[in-house]
Amino acid sequence: MQNLPSQPQRLIRPDGADLAVYQREPIDEPDVALVLAHGWQASARVWNDVLPRITLDSRLRVITYDQRGHGASTHGQAPADISVLARDLAAVLSARAGDLPVVLAGHSMGAMSVLKYSLQAGPTALTQTAGILLASPSTGRLDLRRHDQPALTRVLGNARSAIASACATAPRPVQYLRNALRPSAEPRPPLEVAAAWYRAILDYDVAGLLDALTDTPVHLITGTQDRLIPPVHTCRLAAELPHARIHVAEGAGHSLPGERPDLLADVLRDLVQGARAHRKTDGGGRSRLQNA
Repeated sequence: MQNLPSQPQRLIRPDGADLAVYQREPIDEPDVALVLAHGWQASARVWNDVLPRITLDSRLRVITYDQRGHGASTHGQAPADISVLARDLAAVLSARAGDLPVVLAGHSMGAMSVLKYSLQAGPTALTQTAGILLASPSTGRLDLRRHDQPALTRVLGNARSAIASACATAPRPVQYLRNALRPSAEPRPPLEVAAAWYRAILDYDVAGLLDALTDTPVHLITGTQDRLIPPVHTCRLAAELPHARIHVAEGAGHSLPGERPDLLADVLRDLVQGARAHRKTDGGGRSRLQNA
C-alpha cells in the first residue's frame, strides 16, 4: 500500500477550523474504511511507516488527517479540549467514511480522540465501528501534579506545567530555544497551540465510562520504555476493557508508529479482515472479536 496523497482535502468545522484530510481510495469498490488519528505535536505523517507495511489491499479506503492546530490544519476558535477532537473525528467519519464499517486507530492524543468519540457518538454511530487500535493509550490521570503522586513526580509535573505556561505567554523566545535545542524536519504546531493541547491532555479523563466498547474489538499497544504515557495506563484501560487484546512492545518508547510499524500494521490487517468476515456473516453490523 502506498502512502496517502501529499495534497489534502479540506474539511471546515463550525468554529472555523480547517482540517487537512488525506484519503487513499482503493482500486475496487471499498468495503472497509481505516481511519487514523495522530498524537500531540505530530501530524498525519506519523503513519507513513505503517501504511506501506499493510498488504496491498484493493478494497480498503484509508483516511487520516491532521488534528486541529497540527500539521496543515488550523486551530479554529473552539477551546482546546479532547471533546473537540472527538467531534472532529465524527465529522471526518461522516464526510469520508460513508456507511462503510470503520476500523479506528489512534496514537497517544489520537487514542484519546478515539476513546472520547466512543463516549460521544451514541449507539447508532458506534455500531459502524468494526474495530479499534489504541497505541500508547490512556484513560486519563496524566497530570503528575496530583496529590497522590510521589514528591519527585509532582516536581516533574510542576516543571512541565511551568514550561507549558511559558510557551503560552512567551512563545517566541521559547520557540527559538526549541528550534535550537530540538530541531525537527517534521511540522510542529506553534508553541502556544502545543501548550493549549498539553493542558487539554492533562484535563482528559474517561475512566469508568467505556461501557460502550464492551462488544467492540479493541487492541492496545504499549512500549515498555514509554516515559510519556507509561504502560500502567494501558493496564488501567485493559482493566476496563477485559476483552481487549494487549500487545507489549519490548524496548519501545512512545513513538510506536515509527518504532514498531510492523506490529501496528499486523494488528490493523487483523482488524480489517475481522470487519470483513463479520460483514459477510451478518450483512455489515458491528464486528466481534474473540480473545486469543
